[in-house]
Amino acid sequence: MNHMTRASWHRITGTTTILWMLAAAAAITAHRFIPEAKWLMIHTATLGIITNALLTWTNHFTTSILRSRPQTSRRAEGTILATLNAGILTLGTGMILAHPWITGVGATLIAIAVTAHIARLAHQMRAALPARFRFTVRAYIAAGILFIPGILAGYLLTLPSIPANYSAALRGSHIAFNVLGWVGLPIIGTLLTLWPTILRTRMPETAEIAARKYLPWLTASAAFAALGALALPLLENTALPSAILMGAGMIAFTTFAALIVVPLVRDSGIDTTFPSLSVAAGTVWLLGSITAAGIALLLGDGIDTLNNLTPYTIPLLAGGIAQIVLGALAYLLPVVAGGGPTAVRVRNIRANSAGVLRIALLNLSLALYVVSNVSLILVATSLLALLAGLASVVALIASMLPVSDAQLERAPGPDVRRDGTRAPKPDLLKPAMVALTMLSMVVVGATALDPAAAAGLNATAPSSETSADATGETTEISVEIRNMRYIPELVEVPAGNRLIINLHNDDDQTHDLVLETGVSTKRMGPDETVTLDAGIITTDVEGWCSIAGHRQMGMVFHIKVLGADTASAAGDTGDQAGSEGMEGEASDSSGHDMHDMHAMHSMPAEAAFDLAGDMDPARYRDPSLPPLPPADGPVTHELTFEVTEEVIEVAPGLTQNIWLFNGQMPGPTLHGRVGDTFIITLINKGTMGHSIDFHAGALAPDEPMRTIQPGESLEYKFTAERSGIWMYHCSTAPMSLHIANGMYGAVVIEPPNLEPVDHSFVLVQGESYYGPDGEIGDMNKIAEGDHDTTHFNGYPHQYVKNPLTVAAGERVRFWVLDAGVAVPLSFHIVGGQFDTVFKEGAYLLRPDNELAGGSQALGLMAAEGGFVELVFPEPGTYTFVNHVMIEAERGAKGHVIVTE
Repeated sequence: MNHMTRASWHRITGTTTILWMLAAAAAITAHRFIPEAKWLMIHTATLGIITNALLTWTNHFTTSILRSRPQTSRRAEGTILATLNAGILTLGTGMILAHPWITGVGATLIAIAVTAHIARLAHQMRAALPARFRFTVRAYIAAGILFIPGILAGYLLTLPSIPANYSAALRGSHIAFNVLGWVGLPIIGTLLTLWPTILRTRMPETAEIAARKYLPWLTASAAFAALGALALPLLENTALPSAILMGAGMIAFTTFAALIVVPLVRDSGIDTTFPSLSVAAGTVWLLGSITAAGIALLLGDGIDTLNNLTPYTIPLLAGGIAQIVLGALAYLLPVVAGGGPTAVRVRNIRANSAGVLRIALLNLSLALYVVSNVSLILVATSLLALLAGLASVVALIASMLPVSDAQLERAPGPDVRRDGTRAPKPDLLKPAMVALTMLSMVVVGATALDPAAAAGLNATAPSSETSADATGETTEISVEIRNMRYIPELVEVPAGNRLIINLHNDDDQTHDLVLETGVSTKRMGPDETVTLDAGIITTDVEGWCSIAGHRQMGMVFHIKVLGADTASAAGDTGDQAGSEGMEGEASDSSGHDMHDMHAMHSMPAEAAFDLAGDMDPARYRDPSLPPLPPADGPVTHELTFEVTEEVIEVAPGLTQNIWLFNGQMPGPTLHGRVGDTFIITLINKGTMGHSIDFHAGALAPDEPMRTIQPGESLEYKFTAERSGIWMYHCSTAPMSLHIANGMYGAVVIEPPNLEPVDHSFVLVQGESYYGPDGEIGDMNKIAEGDHDTTHFNGYPHQYVKNPLTVAAGERVRFWVLDAGVAVPLSFHIVGGQFDTVFKEGAYLLRPDNELAGGSQALGLMAAEGGFVELVFPEPGTYTFVNHVMIEAERGAKGHVIVTE
């Protein structure tokens, strides 16, 4: 990179930033099909696009502001950028693979790159003569310093076993250090010189005075917000909002930013070129999003708000930061590409092509996206905004392409004519009207495809309040949640009164309250209290808990009206209106979107699948059980179980939202001997409470089997004192749903002196009660025993499609467990006879029995297990089944291919 020209250098760095833009667009487009999609979508933007742009352009502006000697070599700067991008790629790889040490290496590389960048800027400032805008360079250095603890906080968030309140505190500090400090501070500092440059005017003296006065306060407010976030656990149990300090810091940040930006724009003006409009619109979205998030933190629950930042993230990234970067590059890249004034004008034309239309389309689409909750409109507006953004990326690429002689000859004259007048700027009204027309067509199309949703059924149901019905009186009640019940379950309210419900969760699980009118609470952890304004009550209303299965367990709440028609509030609109009315409003803080309620009310009851169809190869579960290594005595097994909630294929053509231990259904098979100790660290990375119960250990269930909330962890330690194949499962109510939805597995404890065999397999039978595609299991089916499939190791007929293979004459052992929920298992191998049967801790049959007896089946009820052994007499295909034959036909069947 020695003696690289300015044009070629910025062409390379600009290309890097544009490649990250394309990567971000790809992540957004394919987010349903990639792991850690949300993290990738956010961080391809924040680290890939923004951090690359900031490192490049803060260095560029520092050199310009300080009038430093032109760089003769780009080697050091190139090394910093290479280290940065290596760190981003390594960090992303670690997140996808869930390897903390890889993630740590990536974060370290990014921190090294930023530290080196800070050192370069500080060295330039020490070596330079006094300059007018040194305060901007100080802001760049301060931003880099704030970024370092932000990187550390981000890395700590990737580690397991962080309690929910500490996780929220780290997330808040990560956001404040990075968004306010690393991104917001240099953006505001750069606007001071960039904005007048874009407009080809002088910086107003008022803006310079404001910047000198308020930039230090801007830095302090970013640091205050970050440190205030870390204080969240200390304020959690006080009368103050837990995130009040962070919220105050964010509001202070936008206040000081406005005090700098307002005089700059007021006294410099604005024009209708793409760079000017894009930077202006982006600044409004940036400060508006930060302000909205700050207000939410001041007024609401800090943990809930910090765990549900999606309403602020998209406007901030897409509307704010992305537009500022696009606008700045649209001005800077043509200038630094060089080639003379005429070539720059040609490049400017490319960068500004249809610029007003792109700006209008992106901002109108984003505005409609923010205010709407109709799914089709959300999809359509996000696609329009994405297309507008991609069009701007294409324009940036075009602005860097070479300029031909013919294009130079056809180039227009300078913007400022010889007589001092300016050339006309692009028209604003017509492109805006075109964008508005396109958006209107999208809304009309979405309405035609989903008229019910567009009519407002996906929004919060309107209050029944009318001037005729309302009494002006308020009824306030207190309700407790205890033992999976609302206490009291029935309240009476005079007709026309407004109802205020003070709801306290005195249970050990997460709960909420959803009314059929569409009004709901957030999801509440144990010992949380919320106040719900149920609105004016004129008819009877039913409510329930939306956590999967809790309604079926009896968590139903009734509001009875006194002195009025007591018809159900849903009587005129039907259940669908009530349930879909809450879909948009009552989603939980983790983005679970109430799949359980959606499944019960607004989706078809039957799940479509084809047992003869193709199986997702990723779902195959190898049933082989490797032999235990030799040991002189008892062994300690230490394992980590992470609970996740993932949409995976469960039968050919059907996916479900399955709850998993370590991403597997059933969970990992544990294997040991009598006397071995197992230490299991359970980490809940789901969106609701989960737990684990190991039948292989005998101990009081109070602590190790307790339900833990999202973000929490526990240690479960037991010693295997008795042999057998033992079940483990989630014991959180409703237990039947948690087991049927994937949360079960096996622990194989070998009896003493167990003879070796040629092959050993583990087969765990379960049954599934499918909900609609992509949703959770159907609790109503579970209650009725109406299961769809029965399967070994989590997938029906998987060993028909992927047979087991052994050789004739080899001894084969099958460890078999019936995990339930309810279907019995009669394990039989067609053409085979068992000479060894071990069931529930005892041998029922051995090869040398005096009666020369054999066994045709191992009969098991739910949670029972054992093993059988046999020697296949000759080559062929043998079929193992649940000889309750309807269950074999439902999927509990497989093949064993016996070779010579």
